[in-house]
Amino acid sequence: MLKGINKAFCAVAICGALFGLSGCGKSDKDLATELYNQAESQINQRHFSEALILLDTLDSRYHDQVEVRRMGLVVRAKAMQGLAMDSIQPASEALAQATIRVEELRDKFYHVDSNVGLDGYFLPKGVDAKMMTATGIQARVSDKGLLYYVVNVQGRTLGLNSFAFVSGADQINSSEISPARIISVEGCESASFNPEDTEGMAQWLLNHDRNVKIVFIGSKGKTDVKMTDKLRQEILECYEYSSALQAQRKASILREKLERSLQLFRDGEANFYTEPEHR
Repeated sequence: MLKGINKAFCAVAICGALFGLSGCGKSDKDLATELYNQAESQINQRHFSEALILLDTLDSRYHDQVEVRRMGLVVRAKAMQGLAMDSIQPASEALAQATIRVEELRDKFYHVDSNVGLDGYFLPKGVDAKMMTATGIQARVSDKGLLYYVVNVQGRTLGLNSFAFVSGADQINSSEISPARIISVEGCESASFNPEDTEGMAQWLLNHDRNVKIVFIGSKGKTDVKMTDKLRQEILECYEYSSALQAQRKASILREKLERSLQLFRDGEANFYTEPEHR
């Protein structure tokens, strides 16, 4: 809250300074130079966003002051570097925290390699990797860290297209999937439901711990089974591991992006100072 107030105060101060500059009878070069000096001052105080506001004003208001605007390019590079550096630290901390969480959860899982050319996946230790032989679901975490479900309906032909978690009058449904994604073998229907098919379902389950059933829905009917405590725990473990992996991946991408941006700003500044060779 205090940080926001300070930023707002700085913005008001900058606007006031700009307003004051407009009516003091100085030349455009003098006014442009004052904006440049104020931007430098903001840099020294590590107010990088405020410095950029001043430089933007310099560029838009005093377009003809080429030399002053050229000097402003160096200050702009410093401001951009400062913003990137300020962002790298929290991004690195977020990555470290996510990595620690992933390592804590990794020992609870084992990897299943695919023998049919498909991607492998992770399962909680103690969960049988063999194809299910009863009506039910199995939560898995893909090699990319995504949570998905394998659904199996045994001994009935439902024309399976979706499933739901139900607790009393409250429920959450998966999206309906195409019949082309259903595998039917000897009275058994099975399908994989992708993360986009089941968005929010694990979070819903996290908030419902009693009397939950799984309803399998098809074009020809429905059937259901009780959600056991063991199955609920397996699903939530997969959800937690997937969430940690996704947080780690996002933090890694963000830090890498910031580091690349910082290097680009530094390279740009170095090129700016490079004197052309004399012939």
